[in-house]
Order: sequence, then C-alpha cells, then structure tokens
Amino acid sequence: MSSPGILLCALSIVVALSIPAHADPTPPPEPPSAYVDVAAATVWTSPQSPRPVDQPALTNPVDVPRWIADMTLAQQEALTSDNLTQTQALYGDRVYVLQQQGDWSEVAVPGQPTPKNALGYPGWIPTVQLTTSPDFAALKARAPFALVDHHPTTWLHSDPGLARRDIEISAGTRLPVLGRIGDGIMVATPHSGPKWLDARTVDVYEKASDIPYPTAADLVRFASMFVDRPYLWGGRSAFGLDCSGFTSTIYQVHGITLPRDAGPQATEGNGRTVDSNDLQPGDLLFYAHDTHDPDSIYHVAMSIGDDLMIEAYDSATPVRITPVRFGTDYWGAERYLHN
Repeated sequence: MSSPGILLCALSIVVALSIPAHADPTPPPEPPSAYVDVAAATVWTSPQSPRPVDQPALTNPVDVPRWIADMTLAQQEALTSDNLTQTQALYGDRVYVLQQQGDWSEVAVPGQPTPKNALGYPGWIPTVQLTTSPDFAALKARAPFALVDHHPTTWLHSDPGLARRDIEISAGTRLPVLGRIGDGIMVATPHSGPKWLDARTVDVYEKASDIPYPTAADLVRFASMFVDRPYLWGGRSAFGLDCSGFTSTIYQVHGITLPRDAGPQATEGNGRTVDSNDLQPGDLLFYAHDTHDPDSIYHVAMSIGDDLMIEAYDSATPVRITPVRFGTDYWGAERYLHN
C-alpha cells in the first residue's frame, strides 16, 4: 500500500497534467457596446448583402416603410432566398461591436438568443446607424424605462406638449425615463438628446423584472394590433416582421425572452410540448419540411383560440389571423406560459 504522501503527490501530478499549461480561467473581456440610433436597424448577413433597392434601410434616419414599398415581391423574397438579412434591433438597443470593416460594424444583438453566437444574434449594421454614448449607456443600465407597448408604433416628440413629431418608433422599444410633464414622458435617446413620448402609448418600469407576467389574453391582445402589418424577412419591428420575429416580439414585450428563430423557439424556448387537442391562446405552433427533424422547422404561428392563429406568413401576405393548420408539415406546439 502506498503512503498518503505518495498518493497526494501522484494525484497532484495527474491534476496538473489534465489542465493545459496555457489554460486561463479568466473569461474573455466583453466586447465594446454601441446603441442603435435609428428606429429599426436591419442586421445584414454581410456588408455585401444590400442591393441598390435597400438604400432606405441603410441610412440615418432610416425609412423602413419606404424600403418595403420600393421592393418588388421578387426582391422581398430574395431577402430570404439569397440570405441577405438576419434580424433587426430597435432604437436604443445595445449591440456588441465585434469588429469594424469600412462603413460597417459586425455586431451581436443581446436579447435575441441564438445558437449562432452566445453573445446574441450576429450580423452587420451600417456604422452610421450606431452610436456610442457613456451617458446613455449609464441611463440604460440604471434608469426606469418607457416600453412602447400600447400601439404598433408611436412617435418621439421634440416638446412636452407632443406637438412636434420627431421619430416614429416601434413597439418593443425601451428608452430611459428622465421625467414627466402631463401626458409627456421625457426620455433619453442615444444621440439626439431628450425627447418626449405620449404616456398613453407606453408603460414605465423601474426594471425589466417589473414587467407583469402576461396572461394569454395579454399576448393575444398585443399580437392582434399587428394584423395587416407587412411581412419582412429578418424583420423584428412593427414596420415589418417575419414569423419568428413576430412571435419573439410578442413574448419579449411581456418580459419573456424566446430564441430569435423558429427552430430554436421550438426546441430551446423553455416551453413544454402540448397536444394539438389541447391548444390554448399563446401557444406557438411550428411547421417543418420534415416533421421528424426539428432542424427543418421553417415557420411559427401563435394560437389565439377558437381554432384560429395569428402569423407573419410570407412576403406576399401581411400579418393575418387564419384557421389553425394541421397539415402534413405541422411539427407540433409549445406552451411558454406557466399560469
């Protein structure tokens, strides 16, 4: 039998040999942050992705409605088939800047979980649509915030009387609150100084965890405001949405973060599988090219009850309410509410 000292020495050698000499337990530093300075910044697959027709989506200020209106149906469909766009980030959202290349910034968008990058959804944004502001960053970190959640879009105003419109912003936008006069809520902006929001279009919270846990009726009521809004591949604003951008926005506005894309929403969304005979409002329904392969999931919709669902279906179809489909491509349903 070996002595305790010999055993300890041998164990130390084994442990030392099992840890690479170059291992560093210190996590890598967090990339620098920037903040979105347009109503909705489209995240592109690469700096080479945009076409001439996409110019209204590349500027500051941005004009997403004009961009969608200028595209033919074939050009809209090419956003999907040619893999040109990835997602969107809203006004005031933080992004991690991974690198810069010419007039472009490679980013990861936190709050949009994806298997593609642990930091957030990756892609490229024109640098002109981003800004860095230590003051705004500090307010985002500690100040109460106004959440746009009563209408699909609302306006930032230049005056507390709400007479002079400045920027139209989307539901889901969160901006730090500085004060209030009457119906005007003064908020900080990333680059343009204080602006004013109509108090009737937002809710104000001290912190994100104060957002009330939703009921199914809350989700359905919010989602229904988007009927007839345009479809946009990669869209995650009220100016245009794709299927999973729509469902993730519905939940995130109510304090529940789901993965950005349909497949991960089905398999990594912390929900529970429900039978098609037990669908309830708020459940998400998934569709796949191969119902035995979750990697082939290509679409998601949300049940609203009475055998109906709401969905952002495709480039030719605005957000719509339609009967639930249980065809050969129906993959299954997941429930994320726990009340």
